[in-house]
Amino acid sequence: MTAGRWTVGRLVGWTVLFVLLLSNIPTFQLSAQHFSVGPQIAFGDYKEVSPDLHYRGSGMAAKATVTWKKFSADAVVSKIKYKPEGGAATTDFDASEVDVRVRYLIAGPVSGELGFINRKTDPEFEAQSVGAMLVGARIGYLLGPGVHMSLNGGLLPGAKYSGGGTSSGVGAVQLGLGMTVDALRGRLQFTGDYGFQRFSRETDDGSGPASAPIQQSMGRIGLSIAF
Repeated sequence: MTAGRWTVGRLVGWTVLFVLLLSNIPTFQLSAQHFSVGPQIAFGDYKEVSPDLHYRGSGMAAKATVTWKKFSADAVVSKIKYKPEGGAATTDFDASEVDVRVRYLIAGPVSGELGFINRKTDPEFEAQSVGAMLVGARIGYLLGPGVHMSLNGGLLPGAKYSGGGTSSGVGAVQLGLGMTVDALRGRLQFTGDYGFQRFSRETDDGSGPASAPIQQSMGRIGLSIAF
């Protein structure tokens, strides 16, 4: 079993255990469809410094979602193998990413969102490993019976990069779009997600600040089982 598959399996296993424990505590009784988990196919587009350093790739992901009253949480683990897409890029690399978000429903369809992202690359310095907090908001819509759509956006403060550099509090942003379609009376869900990250990173080798931005887009499609 590869390290990527072990990480995905471990996340799913711990999430299932957490929900089972909650479901056996009277105060935290979970009704149907308050927990879902399932695999996804992931597609990514990565650019660094300039569009000439361009990669595209595909891989696998796993997503788990828990909802309780006004609270909800998502955890996604993905692993994408990126290949050069022309320009100055010459070497393949793997990107393993963990994205965790906790939300509280404020009013109507609007929720506040907190979380973190952590992306590791292998080989380590072929591309930038990144870790950052997430502060944002999410808007959910019911488009029709069993069809849910969401829009989210926010800042990625406190970003750290494996190759050094900094970005301001408003210089790192994320945007996202999600959709689920219920089937089999809501027990099976078709899922789709799209996320965009932009880090306006700056480096300084002693000769003055230099712009070295990082950008990634990722799309995921898959299935999940709801409990």
